[in-house]
Amino acid sequence: MNGTLSAELVIDVGNTRMKWAVFDHGRLTTTGSAAHGDLPALESAVDGRPLRRITLGSVARPDESLARSLAVLAPVKEITGASPSPVHSRYATPSTFGVDRLANVAGAASLFPRRPVLAIDLGTCTTYDLVDGLAVHQGGIISPGLHMRAQAMHAYSARLPLVDPPAETPVLGTTTATSLAAGSHHGLLMELGGFIAAFRQQHRHLAVVLTGGDALRAARALKSGIFAHPTLTLIGLHALSHYDPDNRPAAHS
Repeated sequence: MNGTLSAELVIDVGNTRMKWAVFDHGRLTTTGSAAHGDLPALESAVDGRPLRRITLGSVARPDESLARSLAVLAPVKEITGASPSPVHSRYATPSTFGVDRLANVAGAASLFPRRPVLAIDLGTCTTYDLVDGLAVHQGGIISPGLHMRAQAMHAYSARLPLVDPPAETPVLGTTTATSLAAGSHHGLLMELGGFIAAFRQQHRHLAVVLTGGDALRAARALKSGIFAHPTLTLIGLHALSHYDPDNRPAAHS
């Protein structure tokens, strides 16, 4: 029966919310987000269409009740950081590799085939993952995300306030609050620019793709031919769900 169906639901369960996408014949058609465990929102997303498959990837704690509920709609395939991938990885501890990073690597490689690509996810943490032109994941970097930087300065000091940096933040602050905002915002941008420049020296024609909650903000600030792709993780989860370990891509229909 599944061979006659074309629609698939892909769900990325993050630390704070779920993101979802509907693919039809392998093409992403609609996207959205919902609160954790909001099954009615996911049912509304598919709008009554029969599904071939539901793909679920989670960086949060496993929600077995959600998986059981989704199984009523269609067969569920859960992706983890240890799932087979079309991109060979040199990561020495695959059991600790997050499913979001695995998906970002697969998504970046599918968007930029035969080209080196740096996938950067600007979420709770900022993660960098480098894939070379031969589709080999060389490794990555994890550093504090934008809001984690602000929270750390507040939490580990006696008198510094918690400041959420606005998108338009001067380089120099003239108050404690604006100085904190400048440190968080421009500190992250300087880090991004430094890593991107270093990897571009090592890999000619390097593509850079940003995803995550602060991706668009960072791409606008960097202004150097960098792609902001909010659905990168979902595209990667979809690619992983169709990967055949025997190196034969699974059929979409």
